[in-house]
Amino acid sequence: MSYNTVADYSKVLGGKNLPFRIELDELKSVLNPSLGSNQKYCYTITAVSGVSNTENMESFLLGIDPSITAGQIENIAVIINGSPRTVRFNTSSPNVRLTSAGLRFDFELSRNGGVMEISFELTSVYQVGPIPVSLYGDDASKTGLTIGGPYSLLVKPDPDKEKCFENANKNFGVKVFEISVPVSINPNVITHKPIVKCLGDLRIETGKKECHNKHERFDFTLSQKISVKTPVDFIVKTCYDKICVEECKDEEETGECKEETGEFEG
Repeated sequence: MSYNTVADYSKVLGGKNLPFRIELDELKSVLNPSLGSNQKYCYTITAVSGVSNTENMESFLLGIDPSITAGQIENIAVIINGSPRTVRFNTSSPNVRLTSAGLRFDFELSRNGGVMEISFELTSVYQVGPIPVSLYGDDASKTGLTIGGPYSLLVKPDPDKEKCFENANKNFGVKVFEISVPVSINPNVITHKPIVKCLGDLRIETGKKECHNKHERFDFTLSQKISVKTPVDFIVKTCYDKICVEECKDEEETGECKEETGEFEG
């Protein structure tokens, strides 16, 4: 699914302006985590100079998938101009909270060279897609742009345990399967005209030698070494039928496996 990595409100002008550029940092983010790891989103909000009639940003709202619960959000971090800030999430006096509209960050950012870095993790893996991003100031609001974020659920969480992949690397079930590929080989042998070649000189010997065919007399014997080559084409046609996979219920297995790939040529 396509999405924007940048939402630039410094170009959305009219009334009071909020001159800030939001970027999804795909290098710092972990959008496709390994099994058992959290999905991570990192954003940078930068003030853009040269815009008139501006004011400071008071709040930043990401319209994340509404199915995300507070229990699925972990490790929220906010850094403003290089200084980490204390994050109070969904407490009695939060500065980061989950609302019906999305995940809201209430930190002031100066219109004059301010830079804010925010990040958070999800215990469930979501498809990255276009989500709305909005900015709010004291007397201004800017909405309408989108940026890449948690768009829709890819892996459903365990209903009895929000962090469904906890200790997934230690406890898991294993099944053993036997994969069979029926193979048919049809050989076809084609012989060609023999090639006869003399080896050495012809020998003439006195007397006679016994031969397989009985003759009345021999006055002399001719001997000649020869080689005979018979060209043969051996053609094999290999055909593969449908692959059959059967579960081996009685096999014992440690759960450790090695990935292997192979190709058939026929």
